[in-house]
Amino acid sequence: MRESLGGECGQGCGHNALGAGCLAAALALRDYLERSSLPGTVRFYGCPGEEDGSGKVYMAEDGVFSDLDLCLTWHPSSTTAVMGGGSLAICSLDFEFTGRAAHASSSPYLGRSALDACELTNVGANYLREHVIPEARIHYGYRDAGNPAPNVVQDHAVVNYFCRAPKADQLMPILERLKDVARGAALMTGTTLNIVINDTIANYVPNHTLSAVMQTATEELGVPDYDERDYAQARAFRATFTEAEKNQFRTVLQNAGLPGDYWSADDLLCPRPLPYVKSDKMFGGSTDVGDASFCAPTAFLNGTTVAMGTPGHSWQMTAQGCTPLCDKGTLRAAEIMALTAARAMADPDLLRRAREELLAATGGKPAGLSEKGSHPRLR
Repeated sequence: MRESLGGECGQGCGHNALGAGCLAAALALRDYLERSSLPGTVRFYGCPGEEDGSGKVYMAEDGVFSDLDLCLTWHPSSTTAVMGGGSLAICSLDFEFTGRAAHASSSPYLGRSALDACELTNVGANYLREHVIPEARIHYGYRDAGNPAPNVVQDHAVVNYFCRAPKADQLMPILERLKDVARGAALMTGTTLNIVINDTIANYVPNHTLSAVMQTATEELGVPDYDERDYAQARAFRATFTEAEKNQFRTVLQNAGLPGDYWSADDLLCPRPLPYVKSDKMFGGSTDVGDASFCAPTAFLNGTTVAMGTPGHSWQMTAQGCTPLCDKGTLRAAEIMALTAARAMADPDLLRRAREELLAATGGKPAGLSEKGSHPRLR
């Protein structure tokens, strides 16, 4: 990513466009309410630490979303679709091991390897995968692999884990088992373990009542107005994709219960929005919008900003985040959100039904994981 942006980092999933799209929607809705003299309050939330820090979790615990009639957001994508399914609940945690350094050749028996403890944790986690629900996900990366010199028994090492599951109540027991794996690794290596919970995010709960309004707006406004420059850009990027990446849209269609030819493998850009499909299936990612969705009726749009098949967290997604196509997609997402909000605000009965659906789906629990003050990340 650094090379493609002249030495600077870019956003690998298009999140650089999130705030701009939401702000444009808020401004458009504000102007509409002023011109039409309709009552209503528009709030635009800046959400700190959105992907590493999970600002909406803290905001939800502080009640900033709880008095909303509706909450709208979006995400850049290679397709245009209103999310009818949820996201995965997730916990990010660090296993920090401390051992004792020693000469790895002349006196290794005097050492206690923190790096060994990390590697044993990883081995145990890989065996654990077979014994958790199929929808769960466990992945890791080293924050600290110890001293780079191989002739030293490493006295410090840290491995960062993401643990995910479709529902928060499914996540927590898996998380405890993962912690036990790390504790066992510490016991085997004679090291000490410190567990740091970075953040814990609830699963996203789609509000189908509100999402239906967003779907109608999406179908009316459609995908961005592509021109030849956009198609040329998409053609150039798709030339760098594998065949599997070019055809990953079929998985999207399959998950939505649609025929595989709804979109074509030859489409350079998303030709039309996906129909709205209420689904029990979860999309593979996680988002702190989940915590907001436990507080207020929430609808979530994926908007086309990149070529069809662009994989998330890739250099191709990063590079397309500063193109005219991304700008068009950002503004189209803003238009859809503003139109959705305007129609919903004009229909008190719809807002009542959306709130009733939220309470039925969540049981009235504010954050989805625990009561305020006892969130797992605080322990």
